[in-house]
Amino acid sequence: MSALPSPGAGSSLSAEDAWPMTVRLTRRTVGNGVWACDSWAVTAVGSNREATTASGPALSVVAGADEDHYDWQGLVLQLYRDERAAYRFNLSARTPRLFVYCDPDDNGRMVPRLVTASQDVAASYMDGSEEHIYSIDMPEALQCWIEAFIARHGEPEIQLGKSRRRQRTAKQKDADSRD
Repeated sequence: MSALPSPGAGSSLSAEDAWPMTVRLTRRTVGNGVWACDSWAVTAVGSNREATTASGPALSVVAGADEDHYDWQGLVLQLYRDERAAYRFNLSARTPRLFVYCDPDDNGRMVPRLVTASQDVAASYMDGSEEHIYSIDMPEALQCWIEAFIARHGEPEIQLGKSRRRQRTAKQKDADSRD
């Protein structure tokens, strides 16, 4: 979404790197009557590929007996080249996930602000003491689309951790001392 771009926002963007989305947030009231609070969850995501532009979140509400559903349109899953390693890591998981960052509005209703496939971006919001990050299983169509994005822009280079670098450097020194 353009309001809260990924850290890689400086990359060149194209329409083939953006997927218009719908997000369903569900609110349930939990408690025993004396003490009650709202529990929120992302319960569905969908494609909105027929949308021509993203004008920001638009809401439709479906009220139920035990829970209310808030269907948000106008969100965009935007992919960035410098997040390819995070996308690959997510896709290699047993169950790839989408992450939705939300802010409460004045009525206490959660408003989605960002949809991402990057666990790194989601973790950065949680590290900043933001508690309103929700996740849901990633649909297979999005998994294929992200795979195509990675194929189009190249596999990410995997950074070696410090311990691996130290091991490699120690082996090189041992090999040099034998010569």
